[in-house]
Amino acid sequence: ILAQGVFLHRAFRQPGLGAAQLSPIGLNMAGCFDCFCGLFGGAAAEKKKALVKAKGLVKAVVMEKSCGPILVRTAWHDAGTFDKNSGKAWPDAGGATGSIRTDHEINAPPNAGLKKAITAYLQPIKDQVPEISWADLIQLGGAVSVEAMGGPSIPMKYG
Repeated sequence: ILAQGVFLHRAFRQPGLGAAQLSPIGLNMAGCFDCFCGLFGGAAAEKKKALVKAKGLVKAVVMEKSCGPILVRTAWHDAGTFDKNSGKAWPDAGGATGSIRTDHEINAPPNAGLKKAITAYLQPIKDQVPEISWADLIQLGGAVSVEAMGGPSIPMKYG
């Protein structure tokens, strides 16, 4: 993942980075994989294509099932695990890592009702676009939902 122009493998060596530097917060996919071409062996175009497909699928499910609010809440609760005071490096400090899917998190009382977002709304999209990580799909779900419900387009960095 590229966040705020910082490769996350570099973030492991940079203590003190906050959630804004480590978690995806928007949806503008322009250039989101351009810098990874060398790392993925030229597969950047395929990854971007998968993100565009997933974005369309998320928008369709939001419009069809009116599930935008639960997808926003799921993205928020996944990202909300970040704790800059934990003394741990990312991703062990939490954040938008897709960890909300684990039994420990999805069954926690504050996350009541969010299992439906994962199983009923996002899992069918993940099945159709398996190359997208759960972390990216959950955050994509939140960002697309905001836009589909009339909010602003949120610039994102995925990876």
